Amino acid sequence: MSKMNRKVFKFNQEDILEILTEHIAEENGFDTWQSKAILLGLPDKDIRLIAIIGEGDDDDISDIDLHEIDMNMDYNGSHSEIDEGFYFNPNDKK
Repeated sequence: MSKMNRKVFKFNQEDILEILTEHIAEENGFDTWQSKAILLGLPDKDIRLIAIIGEGDDDDISDIDLHEIDMNMDYNGSHSEIDEGFYFNPNDKK
């Protein structure tokens, strides 16, 4: 049996935010951008990313209150619309 090639990573909060905002910016067609992002919540409970990405000259982005957005905006990520019936729940006795 052959050994599989693996790489192990450990990221801090700044790394995570940079990776996520870069991915979102590229996915949405930004070549150059400004961003502001924060991770909120608790792991395994309600962790979430609040991020704003604007064009490269959008200097006002730093004035936006991410906590206010968190309180007033619904989830809009690509996985937020997945039907919960697709998730495996070992406690579900169907």
